[in-house]
Amino acid sequence: MRKLLLLLCALPTIAIAQDSQTFTRDKEFYVRGNTAVIGNNILSKNAEKPFNDLEKVNDEFKMKYVDIDNDASTWSSSSAYLNLKKDVKIVYAGLHWSGTYNGERSGKRMKDGKVYHKMLDERAHDIQEVLLKLPDGAYQRVRGSLVYDGENATNVSVKSRAPYACVADVTEQMQAFVDGEVTVANVSATQGEIIGGSSAGWLLYVVYEDDSEPLQYITTFNGLEFVNKKAVEIDFGNFQSSENGELETAVTIGALEGDGNLGRDEISIFDPQTKIFVTLDNEVRASRNFFNSTITINDKRFTKRVPSSLNTLGFDLAKIKIPTAQNKIIANSTGGVKMKFKTRSDRFFLFFTAFQTTISERYYNEKRVGSPIVETATAAPVKEPVVPKPKKVIVNQKVAIAVPDVTVNEEKKYEPPAVVNKDLAALLEKPSITIEGIAPGYYIITNAFSNAANAERWMETLKEKDLQPQMFYRSDKELFYVFTEAGKDAATLYNKLKAIKQIPGLEKTWMLKTNLN
Repeated sequence: MRKLLLLLCALPTIAIAQDSQTFTRDKEFYVRGNTAVIGNNILSKNAEKPFNDLEKVNDEFKMKYVDIDNDASTWSSSSAYLNLKKDVKIVYAGLHWSGTYNGERSGKRMKDGKVYHKMLDERAHDIQEVLLKLPDGAYQRVRGSLVYDGENATNVSVKSRAPYACVADVTEQMQAFVDGEVTVANVSATQGEIIGGSSAGWLLYVVYEDDSEPLQYITTFNGLEFVNKKAVEIDFGNFQSSENGELETAVTIGALEGDGNLGRDEISIFDPQTKIFVTLDNEVRASRNFFNSTITINDKRFTKRVPSSLNTLGFDLAKIKIPTAQNKIIANSTGGVKMKFKTRSDRFFLFFTAFQTTISERYYNEKRVGSPIVETATAAPVKEPVVPKPKKVIVNQKVAIAVPDVTVNEEKKYEPPAVVNKDLAALLEKPSITIEGIAPGYYIITNAFSNAANAERWMETLKEKDLQPQMFYRSDKELFYVFTEAGKDAATLYNKLKAIKQIPGLEKTWMLKTNLN
């Protein structure tokens, strides 16, 4: 279970007064494995019985909380079954919940032939806190991050429903449970009748390692977009699909308010060859009515739920494969995909998307060790690495931080050599960077990492190329620098730099000037 790289991206800062929250990348994985998703709705016509009338929509009923756990301390609950192989390893589990919640109860009345809706009770619960029960049988409290809350939206259509979305990382809780019933309780939403109908539900998105699966790039996006007259587009990038063979690609989507008998809503993927968007569909989701109040995995309804309603009354959860016959839409060696969500009749709130595709071994290995920081000899400043900066200072790592054994006459004032090479001259003119704990001089840097283990793996790669790498730690950047040569003879080191850059994979090696003030 070694082939994993997880990139953590901070959740977006929320502006509560906005009418939507643009989708932003949350998690990224490069892993030999796959994904699974389960979930269920939390509002329905009945508290315990499944609702299977596919012709009805959620604004035709007085919606009520689903509550199946026989626990008087919870006001809502539903469950679904996760079924993974025993030998897989869960590397990420994200719990998402969303609902329309402009108050605890709402009603409607007729006057002069018109329908009027009225809020009967204000919000009564904290939308960020839910309960999670795993197969061990005990509820545990989960507090999520707020992705969006439409309670103070300026758009009337949004404010009247007040949709919200939350997410929590429950990886630690899920480590021991790859198989069994998962119950989520106390998801909040408006009961009764609101304009357009009320809906709510939850989903659990799991990324796992499995040596029998291909290498994949997997990413999740959080947000809450009101898809009405204006289409919403999301770009997925940061990957390179396999160079050869058929690709395996899928998207996972969570949304509210998609009614089964209101058509003309769709998702589509951009075809770079024809320059048009191609709609997606399968046996259970029509291309012109994709959001239809169902929970589906690929081309089957997912029914291992309690209650197992065929009509989830406004809650949609779908994992769908993207057709890749002859790789016409998503081609080999592709590095980006664009998807569009739109509707002409129904309207819906999109709160979760995820994308996955097979990637090449070469690209995976590049991501596993990290991409080099590029610095040219002409004057480019030190760039940040592609591996994100840790939120905390790296501590307690059993890594030998090398202090180069450079022979230096400290009594003699440093004088740069006379040179005629303009690139070397530019390097010599650059200001020297102060780094504690290492000797002054020039360092041939091949890479830099925020994680010591990645730096050590990179050093092993360099040893295979007959180089003698060492490492030092730069505390102000929280980075481990891997270098091959160091000293004060800039001209000699510059010639060695040019030779090293001829080695495949080391073209972006650069030279760092430090402690030479």
